[in-house]
Amino acid sequence: MYDIKIRGNDINGGKLMELLYKIKDRVQQESIDYIEENRSSVVKNNQKTLFALNIIYFVVVVGYLLASMTVFSEWQVTGVYARAVAVHLVVLPIIIIRYRKKTRSYKEVSIVCKVFQLYVMTFAGIMSIVPIEMNQPAVYYMPMAVAFVVAFTYTFYQALGLVLLEMAVYVLASFLTKSIEVFSVDLFSCIFGIILAGYVAKILYSYRASENEAKQRIRRMGMMDRLTSTYNKASTEFLCKEFMRSHPQSDCVMLILDFDNFKMVNDTYGHQAGDEVLRSFGKILRHSIGTDDIAGRFGGDEFFLFFKKKDITDALMSVERVMEQTRAMRAPDGRQPFSCSVGIAIRRATDDTMESYDQLLARADRALYDVKRSGKNNYKIDS
Repeated sequence: MYDIKIRGNDINGGKLMELLYKIKDRVQQESIDYIEENRSSVVKNNQKTLFALNIIYFVVVVGYLLASMTVFSEWQVTGVYARAVAVHLVVLPIIIIRYRKKTRSYKEVSIVCKVFQLYVMTFAGIMSIVPIEMNQPAVYYMPMAVAFVVAFTYTFYQALGLVLLEMAVYVLASFLTKSIEVFSVDLFSCIFGIILAGYVAKILYSYRASENEAKQRIRRMGMMDRLTSTYNKASTEFLCKEFMRSHPQSDCVMLILDFDNFKMVNDTYGHQAGDEVLRSFGKILRHSIGTDDIAGRFGGDEFFLFFKKKDITDALMSVERVMEQTRAMRAPDGRQPFSCSVGIAIRRATDDTMESYDQLLARADRALYDVKRSGKNNYKIDS
């Protein structure tokens, strides 16, 4: 995941800090990318976790209250637990009513999750300190802080920042209320907890980034024609229709391209050579369009180009470049020249009636038919 190389002789304080900063920044960017690309699922998962932890926390606090009244009555902390239960009797229904069914905004859920985490960790900190006369080091505080790194999905800096805040507050409280020996144990535990939380967050976000990359790759594979690395027919239709729907007043140019005499290529040189020809033709098409334009394969030797927000002059320059590069292709024996036929249809923003995708496609197909009927190796614009 990380292309950072370390040589044994290079390790010193400065280089180690530089390495840690690089890893930190990389993980932060991965966490941002993951949240941006999966914002909806992140909100839903955080909301579900918030709902579940809200109930779990209530059960735990009530359990501690009952235990303090019976098994651990000598601790004299029943009042503290009773106050915690009373406070959560207010918080519990608010979260249940607000987040049980309807998915809220990312910003709202993120803020509420952070506040809830600090709220729970405040209770954990109090329980790690009282009764003060026991003067015992914290047992559950550090594991809970690390567990929250896994429970909610934040950016790396946000997750680590919350842990640092929690640990800093607890260290201060421990310093003010416990003996120096116990404080030293708590301080060590907090430092170890911060390191562990950072490591867990790094592993978690790296895993999420890898998982997200794999999902994106699978999604792209479902949209792409594997032989030519252009969009498949279904993806082409969807992307074009979506653009035409969302940009009804934009110019666009649609092209249908047919690789001339492709059957003869297969019959003469074999299907493997035919696949290589299609692969090369697909590469020509991909390199002929802008980053926002669309290149697709409809099937067999029929391809498709869609230029967004371009006039016919720019589109024809691309067509002529495609045809020129196609003619420069050669068969395995170096003798057979290749060519393609192109049908073109234009939708202008000045037209009174905005054509649909199917109407534009029918015109481009008609223009292609006319080219093939008149001898191929040419293009025609359907006006």
